[in-house]
Amino acid sequence: MNYPNEVRYMPVLPGLEPGDQLSRREVHERYGGRQQGGISPSRETPVVMFFTDPATGYQHGYYDGMDEDGLFNYVGEGQQGDQQFTQGNKAILRHREDGRSVEGFLARGSMVTYLGEFELVDSYRRDAHASGDPTTLRQVIVFRLRPVSGLPVALPPAPITPSDRPTIEQVSVEER
Repeated sequence: MNYPNEVRYMPVLPGLEPGDQLSRREVHERYGGRQQGGISPSRETPVVMFFTDPATGYQHGYYDGMDEDGLFNYVGEGQQGDQQFTQGNKAILRHREDGRSVEGFLARGSMVTYLGEFELVDSYRRDAHASGDPTTLRQVIVFRLRPVSGLPVALPPAPITPSDRPTIEQVSVEER
């Protein structure tokens, strides 16, 4: 039954609806974009796709997840050194100016689940370890992305989220 004010999801990626599963190879055959890396701007379709794999991403300093505000915190690209607003990171940052949507995929091996469209709310920087080297810290860019429609699957909580409120820690005199 259709209601006059009913909002239907209008797919940005033709032939895909949130929750659909397919191989990453098929995503790139249909919509373009880079087959390697977590951020994949397309030249064929006006989208910037991002791929998250919370089960393995932590090995490379990528700690993606949902924060208390219902926003998906997505760590930008770059495994070594401080991340910069270049390439894929710049594509997410400038997606509106470039006339592109941001589309998310949850990866599990070579298969992905389409999460739907997201909009960039803001970004922040935080420390994370370098890929394969937990002793080397670097600055990563974290994009806070709002799902445009409901998410088809549950995403893990973000392990680290920024706070607008100052933190106060009481330390006994003996510890100083």
